[in-house]
Amino acid sequence: MGHNRLSIIDLSSEADQPMKSVYADAYIIFNGEIYNYKELKKKLGNIKLRTNSDTEVLLEGYLNFGIDFIKLLRGIYSFAIFDNRSEQNVVLGRDPSGIKPLYLYDKNGLKIFGSEIKAIVPSVRNELTVNENILKTFLNLGYCLEPYSIYNEINCVNPGNVVIIKEGRTFKHDLTSFNFESSNKYSYRENTELSEEKLKTAVERNLIADVEVAVALSGGIDSSLIYAFANKINSRIKGLTIKFDDEEYNEEEIARIYSQTLKGNHEFVEVDTELNLDTLNRILLNFDQPYADSSAVNVFYLTKATGKVTKVLLGGDGGDELFNGYPSQTWLTYIYNLGKNKLLQKGGAFIFNTAFRAANEIHRRSVKRISDLWNDKPHELLYDWHSWFPRKSGYSGGSPFLFDTYPGVEFYNTVFSTNAPADFRHTVVFDYFRKQMLSDYLRKTDMMSMLNGVEYRVPFLDEDLTEFALTIPFSQKSSLNETKKILRLIHSNYFPAKTSKAPKKGFTIPLDTSLSKDEFNVIRENLLKNGNIVHQYIKKDYVEFLFKGLDNRESVQSDISRAGIYQRILMLYSLSLWNENK
Repeated sequence: MGHNRLSIIDLSSEADQPMKSVYADAYIIFNGEIYNYKELKKKLGNIKLRTNSDTEVLLEGYLNFGIDFIKLLRGIYSFAIFDNRSEQNVVLGRDPSGIKPLYLYDKNGLKIFGSEIKAIVPSVRNELTVNENILKTFLNLGYCLEPYSIYNEINCVNPGNVVIIKEGRTFKHDLTSFNFESSNKYSYRENTELSEEKLKTAVERNLIADVEVAVALSGGIDSSLIYAFANKINSRIKGLTIKFDDEEYNEEEIARIYSQTLKGNHEFVEVDTELNLDTLNRILLNFDQPYADSSAVNVFYLTKATGKVTKVLLGGDGGDELFNGYPSQTWLTYIYNLGKNKLLQKGGAFIFNTAFRAANEIHRRSVKRISDLWNDKPHELLYDWHSWFPRKSGYSGGSPFLFDTYPGVEFYNTVFSTNAPADFRHTVVFDYFRKQMLSDYLRKTDMMSMLNGVEYRVPFLDEDLTEFALTIPFSQKSSLNETKKILRLIHSNYFPAKTSKAPKKGFTIPLDTSLSKDEFNVIRENLLKNGNIVHQYIKKDYVEFLFKGLDNRESVQSDISRAGIYQRILMLYSLSLWNENK
């Protein structure tokens, strides 16, 4: 057992890991934080601890109460306990939302665990085989779907699970209490008040640290609410905001309004001229498998700046997934319900063809996207919506893909299928939470923050807040005209009304202008060279087509947006880079 510690709670060397129990033959390594460790410490009664760390509380809590103690934890964590009291057991655990990663290699009786794939690969490099299902779905989605990885032999421990390894066998225990199908009976006003109360508690918990804490302040509802509640507890807490020269992506003005309203401590971080190909390569390779969410660059620079101030950063992740912050969460349900109407299905082609001819370029892309989804079967709908490189993408009268993309849909629907709800509205929430957020957004923030020696915390994914938010009726969270109604109402109590009504903006980077033409030429040469893995899956001339579109938007078909072009290039380059360095 080995561990590289980022000291947040109890900075003394006594709290270093691996940590041995004073009372038993047992050891722990632990990544993350237990925010309620002081409360849990009281449950240990007269047991005297030698440190002031949450690590020791977790170890002694398990030794005295078993795995049921883990249900009481409030925090972000993955851990491994070597329990050698009566027989040799290894106990692996992961937080319910999957904020902290935990991987397990399992083949021919050999089991190796680690918080990153790079901790495992060197020992078993010659034993690893590529998971083709994951590789192909990556080429649609832009990320590798948990609980799988790009390697057949390495999978993730499921969120909220405890895995006990005993005598070469694994025993899994699901400790999660999240219910994606229940709806509470509270009124809209009551659910708003309870959400505010639980969010305040969550923020207060997330401020537990023996080092300074900062807040990632974007222009959004979620991060500004966290900033407001954190500011009430500590008026000196700093908000950090990414600043771009590109107005399409810049959130400086609205973030400044937030900080001025609260009279808060605030700092802007400029990143528009810093990105180069070497940095992009470093970012992509750090994921240990193909990964292509361009906003990872933003998180990298934000946490790099944070590292100069403190080791802990609070972010707004999870708010959209839990409170219907994406417009698609609502209108996808309408497409699903309308799609069941046979009369509308028959007339759909005429309606969309007419709309497509009448629309301008931007609206044509929307019409084309909805038209593709309109013809989807229910089990295809969410996969196609989440795809940056949709399987229905056209090129020269055919497909750019050299493989059958439909099995990817079926594979996607097997992921966490035993926990998937039956009702489509709940399935939408489930997919955003258990698939895209887990495999894309949480991996991005954890991998980038850890790379910079910063711990990224997510108050919205507090266990109690999450469990409650999932029970709020879907219709109270959003309508066709308004996303996250509950959070916007709370927000209007702290900030000007115009900011509470502002539309959602993604945390993205203008990659096409952030890298130079010469650097894109290097990427192009890489992707077009003979023998590149990309050519096994994507037509080579389609790669050329994307680079032509990067240079001249008018030369490509109008159903690919500016971001869609560079995002697809990034996906192909990430796959190539991983393959060359695996």
